[in-house]
Amino acid sequence: MLEQFYTQTSVITQFRHGLLGPYLDDLATTLHEQGYAQASIRCSLRYCHQFGQWLEAQGSTVAEVDETLVEQYLNGFPRARDGRRPRVAQGLPHLIGLLRHQGISPPPSRPFTTAIDQWLRQYEQYLAQVLGAAAGTRKSYLLIARRLLRACFGTAPLDWQVLQAQMIADFVQQEAATRMGGGRKLVSAGVRAVLRFLVFCGERSPGLEAAAPPQRQWTHAPLPKRLTTEEVEQVLTAYDDTTPQHLRDRAIVILLARLGLRAHEIVTLHFADIDWHEGWLRIRAGKTHRERLLPLTQEVGMALARYLCHGRPSSPSRRVFLQLRAPFRPFTNACSVSDLARRAMVHAGLTPTPGMGAHTFRRTAASEMINRGASFKDVADVLGHQSLETTALYAKLNLEALALVALPWPGGVA
Repeated sequence: MLEQFYTQTSVITQFRHGLLGPYLDDLATTLHEQGYAQASIRCSLRYCHQFGQWLEAQGSTVAEVDETLVEQYLNGFPRARDGRRPRVAQGLPHLIGLLRHQGISPPPSRPFTTAIDQWLRQYEQYLAQVLGAAAGTRKSYLLIARRLLRACFGTAPLDWQVLQAQMIADFVQQEAATRMGGGRKLVSAGVRAVLRFLVFCGERSPGLEAAAPPQRQWTHAPLPKRLTTEEVEQVLTAYDDTTPQHLRDRAIVILLARLGLRAHEIVTLHFADIDWHEGWLRIRAGKTHRERLLPLTQEVGMALARYLCHGRPSSPSRRVFLQLRAPFRPFTNACSVSDLARRAMVHAGLTPTPGMGAHTFRRTAASEMINRGASFKDVADVLGHQSLETTALYAKLNLEALALVALPWPGGVA
């Protein structure tokens, strides 16, 4: 396999006679199958060979190669200004993975877990298996739980009988003071979930959850951030190239703007969810624990087809949308899609305010449907809302209709 990347026989011979020589062919094959460019593979092989020379000079063996040894090697090179690892680290993580897969290097050592870590693992299982909380909710609740335990116990052992109502109330007030909007209410909800889990485990008696004071939030005060119809079209027309990035990003923005999908629904979209013959898009159960079918319109279908035929890299993954760099893995979380949506606005010449992202297109789609006369029930079915009260929030965005029912200002002209 080395012959595919190097033409000089002397270089190939030098590589194969090094300490890591018996593994470089397999490494090259692995990187090639994962879609890395030839130039990138050549760099990785060269840096791995240099690492092998260092191992020989140190008197180390291949069986000792692990993350600790690699870090010791990299400490001899200057770091970049932004703190990133030196370039000679390229390919070394793949080398460690290959050696472990072949049973040559030891498996990764298990990190030390504290009592808090063990308790949080049990709490996460409770959130997922008993409450059925969505992944985003579990992540938020776990962060709040960890901060609560550190605030109440510090480094001391977990003694649930020590928890007092005043300690809980103080923590909620302090955390809520650092947050805005819905984040304030999230603190109280997360703390109450922890206290209910303690009741579930028999650690405390019911009633302590009342110590987490609810945070006042005027639900209908602000207008949800949205785009105008013209701004949405401006974003879509900005992706006029046939590059893989433009094809992918345009398909994602169309799904957000036309069907109002959530960011995590974009991330988890599979090939099996697209019914090309019947013209349906299946959205898997997520936040509301219900599946729904959405129409695959011609515009949405064409954007998806162009990306799948001309922009999506080859990958064994069945997820529709992939990252643009090898090894072309799916998006890791919904934040990646929200960042992409925000970059799309900037790319189109817009200036998004803080908090605008993927959900901005969802709000825009909802307001467009309401402004065109769709009922709350129809909008709720498309967006996957469990309660019509959630959909009713978007009624505020129909400013023309609201102007017709607005009362005159007291003391003003009738």
